[in-house]
Amino acid sequence: MNTQKDPIYLIDAYGLIYRFYFAFMNRPLRNSKGENVSALFGFARTIGSLLNDGAPLADKAGTLLPNRIRPDHLAVAFDSPGPTFRHQKYEAYKATRQKAPEDLHAQVPLVQQFLELLKVPLLQVPGYEADDIIATIAEQCRREGRPCYTISSDKDLLQLVGDGIYQLRPGKSTLPQEGISLELVGPEQVKAEWGVPPAKVLDILALIGDSSDNIPGVKGIGEKTAVKLMTRYGSLDEIYKNLASIEGSVGKKLAEGREMAYFSRSLIELYSTVPLPISSLDALAIHDLGTREAAQFLLQQGMKQAALFLDPEATKGLNTVGTASNPVQSGSPALSPRAPAGSSGSPAPNAPVGTSSARSALSPDTSLFGNFPGKALETESIPEQLRQPGTYRAITDLAELQTLLAKAREQGMMTLDFETNSLEAWEARVVGFSFALEAGTAYYVPVMAHQGISPYIDENQARAELQKILLDPAMTIVAHNGKYDYAVARHWGIPRWEGRIWDTMVAAWVQDPERGNYALDSLITAHLGLSTTPYDQVVPKGSTFDTINLETATAYSCEDADYTLRMKAILEPTLQAMGCLDLFRNLEMPLLPILSEMEGRGIKIEAEVLRSYGKELAGELRSIEKSIYELVGHEFNIASTKQLQDVLFKERKLQASKKTKTGYSTDVAVLEELAREDPVPAYILRYRTLAKLKSTYVDTLADQAGRDGRLHTHFVQTGTATGRLSSRDPNLQNIPIRDEEGRRIRQAFVAEPGTLLISADYSQIELVVLAHLSQDPGLIEAFLKGVDVHRRTASLIFGVPEDQVSSEQRRIAKTINFGVMYGMSAFRLSNELGISRTEAQTFINTYFTTYKGIRSFIDTTIQETERTGYSQTILGRRRYIPTINSRNKTEKAAAERVAINTPIQGSAADIVKLAMIRLDRALRKKGNPAQMLLQVHDELILECPEALAEETARLVKEEMEQAIVLRVPLRVSVETGKRWGDFH
Repeated sequence: MNTQKDPIYLIDAYGLIYRFYFAFMNRPLRNSKGENVSALFGFARTIGSLLNDGAPLADKAGTLLPNRIRPDHLAVAFDSPGPTFRHQKYEAYKATRQKAPEDLHAQVPLVQQFLELLKVPLLQVPGYEADDIIATIAEQCRREGRPCYTISSDKDLLQLVGDGIYQLRPGKSTLPQEGISLELVGPEQVKAEWGVPPAKVLDILALIGDSSDNIPGVKGIGEKTAVKLMTRYGSLDEIYKNLASIEGSVGKKLAEGREMAYFSRSLIELYSTVPLPISSLDALAIHDLGTREAAQFLLQQGMKQAALFLDPEATKGLNTVGTASNPVQSGSPALSPRAPAGSSGSPAPNAPVGTSSARSALSPDTSLFGNFPGKALETESIPEQLRQPGTYRAITDLAELQTLLAKAREQGMMTLDFETNSLEAWEARVVGFSFALEAGTAYYVPVMAHQGISPYIDENQARAELQKILLDPAMTIVAHNGKYDYAVARHWGIPRWEGRIWDTMVAAWVQDPERGNYALDSLITAHLGLSTTPYDQVVPKGSTFDTINLETATAYSCEDADYTLRMKAILEPTLQAMGCLDLFRNLEMPLLPILSEMEGRGIKIEAEVLRSYGKELAGELRSIEKSIYELVGHEFNIASTKQLQDVLFKERKLQASKKTKTGYSTDVAVLEELAREDPVPAYILRYRTLAKLKSTYVDTLADQAGRDGRLHTHFVQTGTATGRLSSRDPNLQNIPIRDEEGRRIRQAFVAEPGTLLISADYSQIELVVLAHLSQDPGLIEAFLKGVDVHRRTASLIFGVPEDQVSSEQRRIAKTINFGVMYGMSAFRLSNELGISRTEAQTFINTYFTTYKGIRSFIDTTIQETERTGYSQTILGRRRYIPTINSRNKTEKAAAERVAINTPIQGSAADIVKLAMIRLDRALRKKGNPAQMLLQVHDELILECPEALAEETARLVKEEMEQAIVLRVPLRVSVETGKRWGDFH
């Protein structure tokens, strides 16, 4: 082959468009008009990566390889906008395929406009599909001896592979900074995957058909059978020549499906003589690209990072914190260019050792855009100095450190960032710390030698000087992921800080709670267009921060401190303009050290209690398995979706209701529905529940306890859009609350000898908040009189006296009471209660007739959210909802549910936080040694000496009930005991 000719790279446009649309399906990326631009973004980043550094190659397992793909000849092939020759040949071609979602279809012209501006060849021929265009070019490449690579996951294109033609299949990693990783598929890979060479893939596809394109194939012949036949006979023609020797049902199916096999083959076979709109393959050269024009187009769509990727000077002259064109991002599931995988705001378990807190393993980068539209705030100009390079140096002289820290106390503010040898803050050893007094200048203070040779300040002396700062009530300490820095300082021996904390990570979350990633590097890139130094480029894998030289350590650490101060300068006026600065200062910041103290304290856990329960669960799981096998009549892999589909829908012939890419769904909702008509789905549900509890909690919690025998969870302050706290390593929020299994797990959580646990739980706090917000007289009256709210609701709905309400009627009322605040539809209520949809709708209508104030609250909240673009809590926490005015009914309905739920659930979360702050202050003021250990939903768990349990319980109840004054008084139930599982 003449490899001197440049390879041709061909992109299957719709393959990538669909891929990125569905990758962001749950939380789509949106422009300033609220339009979904997920596919455009993914497409732009993919093209950008190809044109710049090249797209990375990965192996089949998804591991990135050193090779990269950077084309000089590139084209993007699109399907014909109208019917193709296959439709003329077969009227039912693709007839069963669901119509593309409206907001996906609307992005195709945007992608095409982007390509036209970029001057990347766009190929679309009436009457032909993109695969045929690709096949035609591939055939020309074959004749010219020119390599050709198709970027697609389409199995139909595998028939082209060979003689220099390869497929580049989008790999398992989908990276925003890379767009996609690509897996090279040649003849060997095709043979390994399909059991036949590429030229024979067409015959296999002819036998099995293609349900997505409504190509019939041979009825009853699946992939395994087709591969066996092809392995034995070598081709479709040979199979039918030897049909007489193929016995049994397979032979019968083949005989009956002969005509369909050849017809299907004619439909799947690619057409390689498409009249292309180019004179030669050289017309696909991409040397004179319109990167500036394309980048400006992306900026108009709000895609700042994607624009900068194409043109580093795309934002020159734009000096505002966000613009009207910046799109809203609903918290997408994308991945980070730099931060190790982990949960927002807390160190990740597998991140490199020795990282700084500012970059410590924040969640993958999902926030690609700036401010939301409709925020009704004046954007502040960013001073040019915030974009300038910084001046950084090490401080190894104690006197100079004292002088600089004295200056910090004079101005009352400085940033602080620790460098350590571990991501576990309460175990980490301090290597050094950096601080900044003004943007653009920062200092690094080593407290141990770098590489064992550099000068440093004595650890005890440095700690004593820093302690003066942290214990000064007049000081404001600015940090990024300050909970980590606080814990490191506490473990280092510094007492609880008296200075105020200003955490830029939490501030960014308050400003944009849907962002999903609050890593410092992500924020700096989004707001200032600056790049930061990746940790793994500074510290070799497996090494610690003290192993690098002092100069490198200084540059890296000081950058964190400097950029943190720059972010404060950006975020503070934004929060002020939003009306959220008080919530940030007076709620989130006082809570931060409380959470860190709780993490360090942990809760005692008895491993043997869990291990004993684990053995019980294992026995129960075996018993359930046996029951399932007896009902089915044979053993199968219960965890295998495919085998379960066969059992439920083929063998037991249950009615499937929801289809997925791999067949009919077997998710919880489907199994719950099927369980009404067959016992097997009910057993499967029980099996899954117990198996998950066993693997997630029972088998793992015992091993997660620290050396002190206590379990130290990590509270995530920035993990939800509603303001609720979450926890991880382990996640204690998901232990079932009311189920016996959850209680058995909580039995392992115990008080230390001589102490008791105190559980304080808000009673129906979200319904209380709903009563306050809706001002509904009936609901308020029920709470004021202290009656059973669910019984009262049932009495009103069913028109019977309260003392005659049945347990079933109360259950229905309870479901409606809680369902309303989540926007429960009649469809969902009917499924939940096992009643008809008509009956469910009647219940909902009666409910709103009974509680007119709630109906009014819902309508008003939706209208106000449509007007402003956001919903907010009692304390003013905002959640922007870009799809509230969407023309897509499904999106609009989902947005309305979020708008209704946010002020209810968000206000309840804020109240719990207020209670934690009040309680912490009250305990310290009284010198009470009781300590908060856990916060799970609306419950606080404390530990206190037995002798003080009664007194502490009264104090806890009083402080929590007085956290805020509402139209309906808050009620808290308090219990004491030795084990968490003993409560409620």
